[in-house]
Amino acid sequence: MRIFKQTSGTLVQLLVLIVILALSTTAFAQQTDDGAINFQAPDAAYNSNLTKSELRLLALPMSESELAKLAEVWQGHLQTKIMDNVLLNLELQNASASQNSAIREKIVVSATELNSTLEKYRTVLGEWQQKGANQDDLALHTKYASAVTAELYRVTDIMALVRIARVWLLSSDGGLGFLIKVAAGIVAIFVLVFLAGFNRRMVGRALERVSAMSQLLKTFVQKAVYWLTLAFGIVLFLAIVGVNVTPVFAVFGGISFILAFALQDTLGNLASGLMIMVLKPFDTGDLIHVSGTSGVVDDMSIIATTIRTFDNQIIVVPNSKAWGDVITNVNAAPERRVDLVFGIGYTDNAPKAIEILTSLIEQNKLCLNDPAPAIFVGELADSSVNIFCRPWVKTPDYWTVYWGLLHQAKEQFDAEGISIPFPQRDVHLYQVADKSEG
Repeated sequence: MRIFKQTSGTLVQLLVLIVILALSTTAFAQQTDDGAINFQAPDAAYNSNLTKSELRLLALPMSESELAKLAEVWQGHLQTKIMDNVLLNLELQNASASQNSAIREKIVVSATELNSTLEKYRTVLGEWQQKGANQDDLALHTKYASAVTAELYRVTDIMALVRIARVWLLSSDGGLGFLIKVAAGIVAIFVLVFLAGFNRRMVGRALERVSAMSQLLKTFVQKAVYWLTLAFGIVLFLAIVGVNVTPVFAVFGGISFILAFALQDTLGNLASGLMIMVLKPFDTGDLIHVSGTSGVVDDMSIIATTIRTFDNQIIVVPNSKAWGDVITNVNAAPERRVDLVFGIGYTDNAPKAIEILTSLIEQNKLCLNDPAPAIFVGELADSSVNIFCRPWVKTPDYWTVYWGLLHQAKEQFDAEGISIPFPQRDVHLYQVADKSEG
């Protein structure tokens, strides 16, 4: 029984404490005598003591019609601040020299409050525009804000303007704040470039472990990660500093729709480039024949492939041309067959020539034993007996073996007295008797 009473007493105390906290919280939220903001009231956004961020949050759930009314209210707040400033300027014109300094200080304070109200007013107009404001009504508010503030500063006392400018330069919402934002932007750019490069390196290291992916695709992914990091970072930075990035996306969407029609060929190159990267018919460093061009693939973007010819010319082939043509990749296989043809005379010893070529291949360390080389009489041509010589080599050794065997075979054939005939033709002349002589 005693335990029950203690428990009941504890529960009652807890309930009383909850009620007291709820009442105090409600009272705090509804307090208005000391300048606090009544956030529970429907017209909380009308309070002229709101900060800019508070006003933006309160305007967020409002509809277009509610924002139209809110714009009228904040136009009234701006009118009040402008009227206060105008009265102070009139007072300054009629004041004595001893009163000028104090009045100018009041004008500076009034101008600071006016600028703050003007920024809040423009915040409301921006929210209203996003919710579908009538453009004619919105234009009236915009023109009013621009016209009255510009005219007010034109008629303000010059000494007061100097003081206003000095206060603005040293204010965190004015010149000092602007310099801080510029410095933050410069630092953010360096940080973004560093992060983009870091992400590209990390992705590159991860992709090096994927042997099935072509080097072209790896390079493309690294570049894409780099630029996407920069783009995302810039958008994030603009959002943090308070820039509305929604119109940027809207404009970008419209431009991309137009460019899709204007750059159809470029988009075709893009699609072809992606297909080449994924299916990898060739890679960087491969020797290819494509679109009437032969050379080594130097680089490839999503638009074009750069080929370096044997005489060091740079040829740029659009990806749509490359993908739409027959692609011959000379370096795709790890091994290649060297096809050589040696012509000897009909009176020369063919088995001896085959023996010489076999010996040259056996002595050449670059020629492979498996697959085995093939040497045989392949053709009885018009002027020569053609011996086909077909050794297998590693792909990088192809031209070394090709030119080397040609040189060595010529020397050995000359030493062994085997001729390499040039094209020749026997011409037989027949004398025909003149019938007129008979």
